Amino acid sequence: MSGDDAPAQQQNAEETKQENKPSEEPKAESKPESPPASATEAAATPAATEKVPEEEQFTYRSLVLSGYGGYDKVKLQVKKGKPAVKAGEVMVRVKACGLNFADLLARQGLYDRLPSPPVTPGMECSGEIEAVGEEVTDRKVGDKVLVLNRCGLWQEVAVVPATHTFLIPEGMTFEEAAALPVNYITAYMMLFDFGNLRPNQSILIHSAAGRTQSP
Repeated sequence: MSGDDAPAQQQNAEETKQENKPSEEPKAESKPESPPASATEAAATPAATEKVPEEEQFTYRSLVLSGYGGYDKVKLQVKKGKPAVKAGEVMVRVKACGLNFADLLARQGLYDRLPSPPVTPGMECSGEIEAVGEEVTDRKVGDKVLVLNRCGLWQEVAVVPATHTFLIPEGMTFEEAAALPVNYITAYMMLFDFGNLRPNQSILIHSAAGRTQSP
């Protein structure tokens, strides 16, 4: 081999060595790690799956006297939350309620027995008992009752003292029962308290007006 051929052979050997050298794999780019979820997000996740208590889901409609005046002062509102039933009370699901002359006077601010607005009027209603408080022994869930109260009965659910409820006789409708309490008590007071009617006495009614005196 001549001296001129030696550099050429050395160059060929280096090229062959470079060709046989394994190629390096490209390194994968490192991705920045996502920051951990904040405490607020972690707390919000289980809250979204929590079941809302039945008491908070409970809603019912109520007629509310927002102020004295015309019919525009009577507003329909949706109340949220199940009313609390205390000892000696019952909760009634109202089926029918009465409208009395005193209710109309109360709307105009002419009936001082009604609390000041905002307030739910309604002195009489009928319905079924849905809940019974402690110390109530003569009423049970499912009883059909008529109710007499100072106010608060123009709504789908009413909580009243158990002593303000009376069992509805068999065969009487909810509508008939709701129209009975105020008329009955008014007629009784007129005859026996104001009229002082006693045994063996009679009374002459020479005029009639309103539901109380109508046949």
